[in-house]
Amino acid sequence: MTARWGLALVAAAAGCGGVTGTVSLELVTAPGSGVLDDVVVARLTLSSPPTVIEAQRGTDGRFRLELDVPADGPAGRLTFEGFAAGGERIAIGRSAALPIAAYDAEIAIYVARPDTLAAAPVALEPARDQLGVATYGFGVLVVGGRAADGAAVDDVQIYNVYTHAWQVGVPLPAPRARPIVGGSASGYAYVLGGDGPDGAATGTLWRYDTTAAPAGAVLPLVEQPALARAGEPIAIVRSEAFVVGGTPPVVIDGFTRSLTAAGELPSLAGGAATAVVRTAETEEVFAVFVGAGTGASGLVRLASDGVLDEAAAPASARRTGHAVVALGDERILAIGGAVDGALVADAVIASPGPRLYLTQPDVLATPRVGAAVAVAGGLVVVAGGTDGAGAVVGTAEVFDAATLAPRAVVPMVVPRTGAVARPLDSGQVLIVGGRDALGAPVATVELFTPG
Repeated sequence: MTARWGLALVAAAAGCGGVTGTVSLELVTAPGSGVLDDVVVARLTLSSPPTVIEAQRGTDGRFRLELDVPADGPAGRLTFEGFAAGGERIAIGRSAALPIAAYDAEIAIYVARPDTLAAAPVALEPARDQLGVATYGFGVLVVGGRAADGAAVDDVQIYNVYTHAWQVGVPLPAPRARPIVGGSASGYAYVLGGDGPDGAATGTLWRYDTTAAPAGAVLPLVEQPALARAGEPIAIVRSEAFVVGGTPPVVIDGFTRSLTAAGELPSLAGGAATAVVRTAETEEVFAVFVGAGTGASGLVRLASDGVLDEAAAPASARRTGHAVVALGDERILAIGGAVDGALVADAVIASPGPRLYLTQPDVLATPRVGAAVAVAGGLVVVAGGTDGAGAVVGTAEVFDAATLAPRAVVPMVVPRTGAVARPLDSGQVLIVGGRDALGAPVATVELFTPG
């Protein structure tokens, strides 16, 4: 469902003979959603330059909101809020960052009830799981996967946060399930390995250029069957360079277009994330791998200069079926999973700068493996998974990222396990892939919209 309500951002360039640009806004919702039906007052807020306007619903059922701003500001974000007759805020949506300049564009803002999961306007076709993904400011790249018939696929799509629609990319050179994907700030995605059509892990390394018009471009870099792997954790350690788990771990170097074994490193498994630790004088990048099979303790910290630290980690770091994410405040979180086959409710919090590794008990209300986890807008979303009885979990638990205090438990549109979650620049969380309670891959894409 879409709602065209005459919303616009008009930017005028000073000293340019009245040159203006108009960003036309389209409000989109979950298919069949009535979230906008009871809105009587609409508010549109621009973060920079700070501007707020409101409008009542007209007799024609429309809202007319137009922001006029100078076209010389930094990037800003738009927030749409809808209020019921009693003043309750019942709908919210945010844009990704927008340049405030004299240009014409059309964008979409996805609107939902605050702190809920709802279906995205588009589904994943073909439905599949065992995806590879990478996150960018413009959206989420979805690579390969395994379809309902069990076959690996070569599909590539981008969920565009500015349109809330799929952009179809050129396919991979060959089908891959469980590909390992690392995204860089340059717009490249390095696609390593994955299971090929015969189900065996591969050792191919491809570079996917998301910036190449009109639908991306793929460059095969190297093939090393001896380093074949699939579904291993990956973490960026410096510009265009990644460490990938396995035995031995491998290093992807985008500048030299190489894939090399890192035999000096211990085995790396489970999950991985990168934290940037800043001081007044320095900026250090640390990759942290957490999970059973990672070194001797279950936690390994790697610095961008190659310095290795096998930490004396909590025993619960040696878990499986968990997720590892950066909290955005120089800390890294490992949550969900099982230790020695028993599901755990606690979480491991790693602070790689001061080398501090702690367990926070009783975080999850429903312990689970195979959950989709992401951090966005100061919140941690832990969605779906499989519980201790083997049932697919139909809820997402939402926590404050700073304290891990619980904020909400919300129902999923489609209960699933083995999905992936990634943050969008709009502050929402995208959940894609996975399998439902019958074991079928899920086509429905879900968005968590914070209040």
